[in-house]
Amino acid sequence: MPPHIESFPPAQLAKRVQYKTNGKVQKPPVDLKACELKEMIQYFCDLDGPREHPGSKVVCAPYLRMFRKCANGLTVETTRWEGVHDGSWSEVGGAARDSEREGS
Repeated sequence: MPPHIESFPPAQLAKRVQYKTNGKVQKPPVDLKACELKEMIQYFCDLDGPREHPGSKVVCAPYLRMFRKCANGLTVETTRWEGVHDGSWSEVGGAARDSEREGS
């Protein structure tokens, strides 16, 4: 069983990346806005129709994930954070789908 991963609001990400998993402070401090932005597209797939029905189809939709790759080698997923720091983030598309999957 994988270890428990604590969840927190996207607005806290910039503060949280200042610490390593062992609780020690990152040196030098991490400025996520200065890190290179990377993107990856994954696909969220559902079966359209009953599993037993031969006419049922798998329907997939793209889901954009965003990451920041920093000079110190740290890579952080920032999908939900992108836009939070400038006030434009809204819960649409993939972010809304994530909350559905999490049972929120």
